[in-house]
Amino acid sequence: MKKVIFSLATLLSVSVMVAQSNTSNVSQAGDDNSTDVTQIGDSNASVTIQEGNANTATAIQGSDLFNSRNGIVEQTQIGDKNTAFVQHEEDSNEVYQDQVGDGNSASATQNLAFFGGFNFTSQSQEGDGNSATVSQEGNANTAFQIQTGEANSATTSQEGDFNFSGILQEGAFNTATMAQVGDFNSAEQFQVGEANLATGEQWGQGNSTLQDQQGGGNSATSLQGSSFFDSRGGNVQQIQIGDENTAFANHEEDNNVILQGQVGDANNASADQNLGSFGGENFVIQTQFGSGNTAGASQNGSNNIGDQNQVGDENLASISQDGDDNIAVQSQSGNGNSAEAIQGSFFFASRGGNIQQTQSGEVNSAFAQHEEDNNTVDQDQIGNGNIASATQNLLSFGGENLTLQFQFGDENIATSSQEGTSNISDIFQFGDSNFAEDTQLGVGNTTFVTQVGESHSSIILQNGTGNAAVVTQTGSGGEL
Repeated sequence: MKKVIFSLATLLSVSVMVAQSNTSNVSQAGDDNSTDVTQIGDSNASVTIQEGNANTATAIQGSDLFNSRNGIVEQTQIGDKNTAFVQHEEDSNEVYQDQVGDGNSASATQNLAFFGGFNFTSQSQEGDGNSATVSQEGNANTAFQIQTGEANSATTSQEGDFNFSGILQEGAFNTATMAQVGDFNSAEQFQVGEANLATGEQWGQGNSTLQDQQGGGNSATSLQGSSFFDSRGGNVQQIQIGDENTAFANHEEDNNVILQGQVGDANNASADQNLGSFGGENFVIQTQFGSGNTAGASQNGSNNIGDQNQVGDENLASISQDGDDNIAVQSQSGNGNSAEAIQGSFFFASRGGNIQQTQSGEVNSAFAQHEEDNNTVDQDQIGNGNIASATQNLLSFGGENLTLQFQFGDENIATSSQEGTSNISDIFQFGDSNFAEDTQLGVGNTTFVTQVGESHSSIILQNGTGNAAVVTQTGSGGEL
């Protein structure tokens, strides 16, 4: 056993207690070393360096009776099975912990019961089986955690205003968890490897979360706001590149934005905003590249926009929006795609909404639903075995809706049902064995059906006065 000692504190199994402006420097090299530093007062500094195996470093500044302000704790460990712990109180404290080796664990706690703020914590680990935990209370706190290796776990919890948390992990079996309570919080979590899990929770207003994952079997979850804490102006960005990735994000209240992008296989993205209506100018965009992807978006409130783009195989996109002036755009290219968009309900009207569904591939299916008036449904399909269905008003109320259905391919079926007054339905089919059916109930409705190809069949039902239907069929085997 070899020990190199540069401080009197280590000779006493190391315990230091002085009044104010204390400085402690401890350097150890060897096996089974242990350092314990306790400082009470303001402007304290503790520096501990350990080299060897099974080292333990603990630095405590301040207590329940004595405040700790402008304190600095630096702990560096190089070796195996190292453990570092830091405790602070009050404000303007800084913690630096660096660990290189196997089985390292670093923990930092500041404020310890609110009171204070403007604290900074940085923890870096390089090796295997590392774990880092940071808990900060107050406002304007900042926390960094960087891990490189295997089976790393980082947890950051901040309570207050203007907090920032950054976690970077590279390796396998990493887990990152971040929780912030307050306003204007910002968090970034990056993971590179396999089977990574990132979870971010923020309560308050003006929160922002960015989660980036690369690898296989990754899962990212972002939660902003709750039924008790509003989230206004929040921003969630989740980017996943790899296999079997899953991303989920939720929001409350207004001005929220959710962006989720996935590239890989068997990806699943889900976004939910407001979680009980109560207004909001929410925006959701979900883009997926790969096979077996699923995207779902649900928005409650007004002026919501949802955009989902999928390129690959067996993709499914669904958007449900309740409120006014919602816009849903879904574009799919590939095989076995299905798109469903529902805007409005019996309790929440949808006026001036626009649903655009474009599909290119095989066995695609598109469904659209609207309520009230001045809504537009645009469905374009190119491929084989496509089915397009559009329904507006859903129990009379409203009118002046527009439905456009264009199909190019084989065995396509288009169905349009409109209720109210002054509605327009236009169905165009080009291909083989297409079927068009339109039903309008009201006054002054118009239907245009054009079919070009073979074995077409058109069924039109209009109930009311002043209705007009124009049907044109070209080819063989057509039936009206």
